[in-house]
Amino acid sequence: MNLIEALQTALKDEAEAVANYRQMASQADDPETRVMHEQIAREEESHYKRLSERLKAIKLFSD
Repeated sequence: MNLIEALQTALKDEAEAVANYRQMASQADDPETRVMHEQIAREEESHYKRLSERLKAIKLFSD
């Protein structure tokens, strides 16, 4: 697996994590748990953005 493939895999994993945490937030029985899952989903979105930006930069420099 090369760097681009690794980043693409990481992006897929982050997107799945966001979806999973959002689903858990929507199913939470109490507000504290819901807020925690929403916060983690936002953190995963941040990871996704950083990885996406890194992938774009790598693709620019590798062309």
